[in-house]
Amino acid sequence: GGGINAEYGLEKIVKISPNCTAFVTFAAYVVIVLQTLIFRPALLTQHTIPIKNYLVITALFYSTNLANNMALSYDVDMPTLLIFRSGSLFANMVVSILAFRRSYPSRKYLAVLMVTVGIILATLASADLKTNQSQDISTWCLGITMLTYALFGSAVMGVFQEKLFREFGKRNEEALFFSHLLGLPAFLFNYRDIAATLVEFNNSEMVELGGGVGVPFLWLCILGNVALQNLGIKGVYYLLSEWSSLAVTMVTTLRKFISLLLSLFLFNNPFTRTHWLGTFLVFAGSALFSGIIPVGSKPKEEKTE
Repeated sequence: GGGINAEYGLEKIVKISPNCTAFVTFAAYVVIVLQTLIFRPALLTQHTIPIKNYLVITALFYSTNLANNMALSYDVDMPTLLIFRSGSLFANMVVSILAFRRSYPSRKYLAVLMVTVGIILATLASADLKTNQSQDISTWCLGITMLTYALFGSAVMGVFQEKLFREFGKRNEEALFFSHLLGLPAFLFNYRDIAATLVEFNNSEMVELGGGVGVPFLWLCILGNVALQNLGIKGVYYLLSEWSSLAVTMVTTLRKFISLLLSLFLFNNPFTRTHWLGTFLVFAGSALFSGIIPVGSKPKEEKTE
């Protein structure tokens, strides 16, 4: 629920302040780090997983989160972003095959084909809308490139974390803390955007809270968004410590489907029949992949690690 509402809140913020995505990501990092330092300060010195492993997770987590958020500033609408990110099952499968030499039953390869075709259809439909609206297609293509990197970067990170948790035990809170703490210095590259966003947030419409106290509207939005992101991220890290990265990917895919519906109905985003066909293929493929849609006998999945 936290992740769904955070995506809804982010879309609302970006519609008002298109260049705020770096600051939104930075704010989420700061809250998680401060929260851990206050309530679990011992994690700073008592960690089980070596820091060098966290540097890998940090680089992937920072770059994929920033790429996902920044894509919204490059003419990518929320429905396209959600459909694209729903291809994470496909990305996870590719990474698992390459990294662990895993093999899968034929139904899963069929499911991956459905997801891939669905993403291509939805992406082409969005490109056609941008062309008809005389918008800068090159800017949109850059946003799609960001989403492609984020899709596979997240898959690599998920499989890598699964491997670490098997080797060192369940360390979800530790992993959450260090992946954010070590990523904070990277925001120095975005300091101009962050500074400009602070000014824009301070100058947004005031909301009266009573007793003569007023708070800028965008600050209220960002506080709510960060709190919900916090819940969503903690939930994903907890699931990664309990389940395989593939099972977690299925849960987040279903969450994106609900977010997609909210985006369509609450923000009236354009959605053509081709978009709907692509969406159907993505989520039907995801369900087939996970076994929700049974197809004949289920051969035992082989793994070589």
